[in-house]
Amino acid sequence: MDADLPHQERIPTTVTLLTGNELLGTFFSHFLGEHAQLEVSLARLESSTQEPADLFLVDAGNSRTEQLSSLLDQLDGQTPVALVNIVPEQAEQLVDSHPVIRGVFYSHATREHLLNGIRVLLEGGDWMPRVLMERLLSQWRRMRQQAGSKPALTLREREILSLASKGLSNAEIAERLCLSPHTIKSHIHNLLRKIGASNRTEAASLLRSRLDWREPSCTA
Repeated sequence: MDADLPHQERIPTTVTLLTGNELLGTFFSHFLGEHAQLEVSLARLESSTQEPADLFLVDAGNSRTEQLSSLLDQLDGQTPVALVNIVPEQAEQLVDSHPVIRGVFYSHATREHLLNGIRVLLEGGDWMPRVLMERLLSQWRRMRQQAGSKPALTLREREILSLASKGLSNAEIAERLCLSPHTIKSHIHNLLRKIGASNRTEAASLLRSRLDWREPSCTA
């Protein structure tokens, strides 16, 4: 009797595939259920809520980057996510902006490659194409090197970068801080030069872990 308890109490591992392709969903359900003994559920990409799962697979086929980014923002942020059926350029953009992505499977991935990757992800690992992983490591090393010398940004520059990283335009930042758009443009130009970043998104990424952000406000 006791020997049967671990089997009875074992909670099945659940993988949810978010896709707009019914045929692909049927294939995944059959393949993963047969070869990996996983409980597979299907959900539509446009669904605003998802049931709990151990791994989300997001089918990127025929979806714009903006749509996928919006979907990733709606997920719980804790469950690991893998992108499937995706092209390299799109994968790079999404991985840069969504740390919850732990796996990437290009559209030409084999069944064996997919199965091995899912197993690694469910065990808490990462599964990225080699070229993409090398790019991420290179970016991480650059950030570590720059971490030793914190850029001497002024408080105003930090406030502006904080707002810019939230997607506000120069005009919106100017209104929030009671400054002119020209002044904001000048500040952004100077802080990008100090940090060595090519744009405001990269600057925010480089400094987010090191700067003590404060919420800016308009003061008299």
